[in-house]
Amino acid sequence: MSQGATIRLRAGVDEQLKEALGCKTATEVAEALGVDQGQYSRVIRGRSDPGPQFQARLLLRVQQYGLTFDDLFHVVEFDTALEETA
Repeated sequence: MSQGATIRLRAGVDEQLKEALGCKTATEVAEALGVDQGQYSRVIRGRSDPGPQFQARLLLRVQQYGLTFDDLFHVVEFDTALEETA
């Protein structure tokens, strides 16, 4: 069995960011972070991994509010092996 891992936003981060950044919508949060709204939407829904640029923009923007990497992200492990069919 082969294991992989990725980084995902923690549950509830969208609401934390709205509050910290004074935003009412996810679109406003994306604009405040300087990321594409579609990308932000995919990341908060878990459909896309937050890449290094996304992580960096987010961390730089919210560090003044005391939010850290561990507050925002968590590591998710998954099985990369394909099941064989008989």
